[in-house]
Amino acid sequence: MPTIHLSIPEGMYEELRKKAEDMGIQITDLVKFYIRQGMEKEEEGENVEKNTECEENIAFLEAKVAQLDAIVGELVRKLKNIEDEDIGEEEVELKEREENN
Repeated sequence: MPTIHLSIPEGMYEELRKKAEDMGIQITDLVKFYIRQGMEKEEEGENVEKNTECEENIAFLEAKVAQLDAIVGELVRKLKNIEDEDIGEEEVELKEREENN
C-alpha cells in the first residue's frame, strides 16, 4: 500500500491522538477517515454546483416554453378570427346570391 508522510503541528497531532483514542482506532485510520470525508464533501459540492446549474437551465427552459405557449395561443386565436371572418363573408355572399335569384 502506498504511504505518505505528513508534517503537522503538535497541537493538531494531539487533537488527532485524543480523538483516535476516544474512538478506539489508530491515528492513521482517523486521518484516512477525515481525508475520505473531505473528498466526499468536495464531490458533493461539485454535484451541488451541477444541480444548481441544471435547475437554472430548467427554469430558463420552462420560461421559454411558457412564452412559446402564449405565442401559439395568440396565433390560434388570430386564425380563428380569420376563419370566422371568412365564414361571415361566405354567408353574406350566399345571402346576396339568394336575393339576386
